[in-house]
Amino acid sequence: MNRAATNRTVMIRTVMIRTVMIRTGILLTLGVLTLGASVLTGCRGWTSDKPPVHLNPNMDTQDKGRAFKRSDFFADGLTMRAPVEGTVARGFLREDDALSRGLGADGQPAQDFPATFAATAAAAERGKDRWMIYCAPCHGRAADGKGAVMARPAPGNYPIPAPSMLDARPRSMALGQLYAAIKDGVNNDNMPGYAAQLSEAERWDIVAYIVTLQANNPDPQAAKGARGGVDLSKLSPGEKVYNAKGCNACHTVDGTPKLGPTFKGMWGKTEQTDKGPALVDEAYLKESLANPMAKVVTGFPPVMPPVPLSDQELTDLIDYLKTLK
Repeated sequence: MNRAATNRTVMIRTVMIRTVMIRTGILLTLGVLTLGASVLTGCRGWTSDKPPVHLNPNMDTQDKGRAFKRSDFFADGLTMRAPVEGTVARGFLREDDALSRGLGADGQPAQDFPATFAATAAAAERGKDRWMIYCAPCHGRAADGKGAVMARPAPGNYPIPAPSMLDARPRSMALGQLYAAIKDGVNNDNMPGYAAQLSEAERWDIVAYIVTLQANNPDPQAAKGARGGVDLSKLSPGEKVYNAKGCNACHTVDGTPKLGPTFKGMWGKTEQTDKGPALVDEAYLKESLANPMAKVVTGFPPVMPPVPLSDQELTDLIDYLKTLK
């Protein structure tokens, strides 16, 4: 075989080997790809009558109750349970009546700040900040009862005037009374309570601010008492009830109508009410104090809250009314 023929044979064999290698590579590549695709698609599962395999069954089959679902554990079949009697939510335990409710050791409104509250200038300043947010719209930025709500013209005006904190009655109120008014509201929610908006400390901050305002703005017409207000020790028993129970906030004794009818000349008078004429006697007073909405005097708004009085306090008040001719 000559050299040319030999070279041609070698070239043909080389081409054939390369072709075989290329085809083999292609087949191997396709095989790998097919195997990979099979593995990947095989992980997606397939139809089977057998239950699925769970590596940790406890995560899927926990014994637990769901709200509004029936329970086979409890006899009444209800999953949701009422809290055990006496349960107190975390953060809502109220052990200090002075701090939480404004009450003294005798169960009456506390005359002073709680021992656990520091009535400092900083507290009054915090109280001023809260006053401007929650109280000023009705009671005024200067606490004079001239807030923006009170200034609205008729017919959109507020029918019940907000008192000035500089008047004699707020000055004579126990600090616990001021705190309770902020917390619970007054006059059948004429003023709503702010327990949801203000914490216990913030309510006392506002009381501290009110006391500071009163101290900085003395009332020249008020007899000097414990806090610069009415000195109850110098009043008759009936006058003490009239001032201590807040009657003076709505009822005058000089014949001038206020939020309620005047006490002057009231005893023995026949008042016109929404239920008809009513004689002002002991039975009428008892009913009006216990259930003010039973008979509302014509021309006055139905805003008086119930006023619990002892038998002695009622007697003292009646004796006082009899003197107001």
